[in-house]
Amino acid sequence: MNQPAQYARREDSIGRDVDPSTLSDDTIRRTVILLQQTQALAKVGGWELDCRSNQLFWTEETYRIHETPPGFAPDLSSAIDFYAPEWVPTISQAVERCVGEAEPFDLELELLTYQKRRLWVRAAGHAQVEEGKVVRIFGAFQDINEKKRREIELQEKLAIIEQQRSTIHSMSAPIIQVWDGVLALPVVGQLDETRAADITERLLQTVVSLGVAQVILDLTGVETVDDATADHLLRIIRATSLLGAQSIITGVRPAVAQTLVALGADLTKTTVRSNLREAIKAAMRDARPRR
Repeated sequence: MNQPAQYARREDSIGRDVDPSTLSDDTIRRTVILLQQTQALAKVGGWELDCRSNQLFWTEETYRIHETPPGFAPDLSSAIDFYAPEWVPTISQAVERCVGEAEPFDLELELLTYQKRRLWVRAAGHAQVEEGKVVRIFGAFQDINEKKRREIELQEKLAIIEQQRSTIHSMSAPIIQVWDGVLALPVVGQLDETRAADITERLLQTVVSLGVAQVILDLTGVETVDDATADHLLRIIRATSLLGAQSIITGVRPAVAQTLVALGADLTKTTVRSNLREAIKAAMRDARPRR
């Protein structure tokens, strides 16, 4: 069985240099079959580009991944055209740099097979340099469609979860415009660092954008607070006052009041009302939009 010059010697399974001319036809046949089966199981094909003749060689598995008909003869241009339009510039530039600068590449891209089926593949290439010039590129080509689809599905689910988490946070502390220049912020549950930062950012942006003069902080849904939560509440009050908005606290429960007092909270400039209804009535009487 004739072998091209570039395949004149190979290593066996334990790394010893092997001269193919010393192998029997049966050994070569079994080796070829084993390689084909291994490629099929791993969905990995190979390819080789001779830069001097511009001839492109594909292994059997590479043909299978591309879903080409019998007798199809690939060249570099047609091989690149198999990629989805949005990925053509990426693979083209990678091949050009590999040919021109011997820069290897390992990319995940979408392919349009001969049957027009979209498929995620991994394409890798490595240059062979002789006398300072790239004479050949060897590459691997793998069908990673199932793995990539699972990754994308997972990313989409994580994005949905994050969006839901953000929505839940917003719903647990909605910012409600109850009157011109008057906002109400009902707080439910404890405030951790992340949630407090989110509430403060949204509240301050709304205060500035609407020219708010009064902010009602309704604590009816907060039964108890620890020192950290109480500190977060005080930071929200101080931040709104720095923007010129007066704070009104309502619905303070005895346990919450005790914690705020223990922290030495200075609420002398903060109006306190027994419930949200009374706070809204007071704010509506005093509100003057700051536009």
